[in-house]
Amino acid sequence: MKTVVWTRRFRRAFIVLASAVLPALIAWWQTPPPCDRYIHIEAFRYGKDPEVIHCNRGDRLHLSFSSRDTAHSFFLEEFDVDAKITPFQQEVAVYRVSDPTEAPRYVKELTLQAECPGWFGWLVSKCQYRCHVWCGPMHAFEHGNLIIHPNWLLWSGWGLLIGMVGIGFWTLWDRQASRHGVIGSQQDLLPVISNPGRNVLLSNAAGTEIDLLQRFPVLQRIVRWRGLQYTLIVLSGVLLYGVIVCGLLGTKVAGRNAAVMLTWVVWLFLLVAILTPLAGRIWCLICPLPAMGEIFQRGSVFRVERGNSGGLGNRFFGLNWPWPQGVSPEWSRTLMMLSLGTFSTAIVAVPRLTAWAILLLVILATVMAAVWRLRSFCVYLCPVGAFLASYGKLGSLAVRAAWPEVCSRCPTHPCYRGNSRGWACPYGLCVQNIQENADCGMCLECFKSCPFDNVTLRWRPFASEVGLRNFPEAWQVIVMFALAAVYCVVHLGPWSSLRDYVNILDKENWHLFAVFAAVVWGFALLGLPALVALVAWLGWGVVKKQSESNPPFREVFLACASTLLPLGFALWVAFVVQMLMVNFTFVLQSLSDPLGWGWNLLGMAGTPWRQLWPEGIPWVQVVCVLAGAYFSLRSGAAAWLDLTGEPGLARWGLLPLYGGVLLLAGAAVWFFAC
Repeated sequence: MKTVVWTRRFRRAFIVLASAVLPALIAWWQTPPPCDRYIHIEAFRYGKDPEVIHCNRGDRLHLSFSSRDTAHSFFLEEFDVDAKITPFQQEVAVYRVSDPTEAPRYVKELTLQAECPGWFGWLVSKCQYRCHVWCGPMHAFEHGNLIIHPNWLLWSGWGLLIGMVGIGFWTLWDRQASRHGVIGSQQDLLPVISNPGRNVLLSNAAGTEIDLLQRFPVLQRIVRWRGLQYTLIVLSGVLLYGVIVCGLLGTKVAGRNAAVMLTWVVWLFLLVAILTPLAGRIWCLICPLPAMGEIFQRGSVFRVERGNSGGLGNRFFGLNWPWPQGVSPEWSRTLMMLSLGTFSTAIVAVPRLTAWAILLLVILATVMAAVWRLRSFCVYLCPVGAFLASYGKLGSLAVRAAWPEVCSRCPTHPCYRGNSRGWACPYGLCVQNIQENADCGMCLECFKSCPFDNVTLRWRPFASEVGLRNFPEAWQVIVMFALAAVYCVVHLGPWSSLRDYVNILDKENWHLFAVFAAVVWGFALLGLPALVALVAWLGWGVVKKQSESNPPFREVFLACASTLLPLGFALWVAFVVQMLMVNFTFVLQSLSDPLGWGWNLLGMAGTPWRQLWPEGIPWVQVVCVLAGAYFSLRSGAAAWLDLTGEPGLARWGLLPLYGGVLLLAGAAVWFFAC
């Protein structure tokens, strides 16, 4: 038996290695020898022409420059070059990025060899040239791509995607053979627990969850401490209102203002790449947005009152205004996220807009607490809640009942109603009914109110929960995927013409912005759902032809939509990784001079701009996409096994789904590698 298992692992390892190496070797054989290339680069607000430069490894690039409007620069850190471009002058002042204090050299033509120095240089296939002279509110989006062929990253990434699809089908064939006693045994199969109507994958990990409170008893004191949430909210609240002050009173240069750097670089990276995959919806525990309204709602901070927390109207006038019936929280908060996402470029580029956006969310959360009961803002309108309700499902940390049978025998359910030890659940949940991270905001009140200490924190493998329960959840996941794709294309892409469609700041292209908004909303609400429906319909039709098995189309659609969860999350991580690695120096500068008033609190205000390992950014992003594709393919296989119960039928149903994942992931690999 062990021999069979090791043979399978060797086959898979061989497929992975071959799928990564063979396409790269073919690309290398097809690459012509080095030559001289003469390229003129015209800089303008907010882009460069050409936007993408293709060359072969070892080529000699003869670059000349001009400016269409104001001063710009050609900042190519991988080659230690920062060429300052002055209008109406043919010469450029070339500085060294590694030592900007060194006297520049003035040249009419900058000559570079298309091969990055250093041990990693021979692997570099993509570099980004940027501008290091502020020329307007959208200055941060002025960049282009230098692509060095053979593009190892592109071809190896595509090869690995195809290899993963092949391994997926091979694994299903192995499982079918196992069922007929040809090879292996059922013990080798991925444990998939049938759960009709929910398509919940328990990963490779059934039975591997860890009870953290049992493993680490000190955590019991921490989570049951009354002051925990308030202490964390005070700390995050200080940062929040500091960001608002910096945005309203500080410099208009986004890269020098702490409001933009702390919100859209530091906080967004921590939320997406660290907190969500590790701890699910843990941000809801410390989020300061609803804090003021919740204190008004409850009428106290530390003193606990039994009963559900209603709005101020309920507290003083006996009014109990329910949220409008028929408005699902998934739809309302997703539309809120989509609305803000449409204006994201302007909000990110202008510190004052960042501050006003945050301040309006605080006001909205407080006003809603005065009208409706519980955390109505968090449940129905919070844009961050839309993200966390989708991708928090993938997180490893989960609040669950330690022993479900204890909950079933509890007569009063104080976790829902509250008692003298803890407030009622602000999300209207009973612990025994918490099955998914999408619902629970991890406020930890149930840890305090439960008289049996039957609430615990469980740690499980990443992406243990990818099921979708209904169409609103599916649309929420689809919109989150669409927004991740839009953010990457608009903010990270080299296309200056696209930025004209979102530039409502200094160019005031409102007519083009209307087209952009229509395309984004159409893609998120119609185009991408239609693609998922098409994939589901094709798989559904193939399965019906091959067997009498006829799973409901609703379940097939939800299963296909759930595969967008890991891949969509990978796009978000790839996006925030570049935002942090490119702007890391600006973060340090803004911490030292948060308002851009010439302060130097930490001695880092004059730090020269350096990126974090710019050569490796595309590699990190492609690895993120490949990891997301792996989890998407795995969850798709488990969902179809759950729907059909037969590996052979699942293999037929997976054909369109794997094709769709291959198309989306392949496009993402191309975007980040080219």
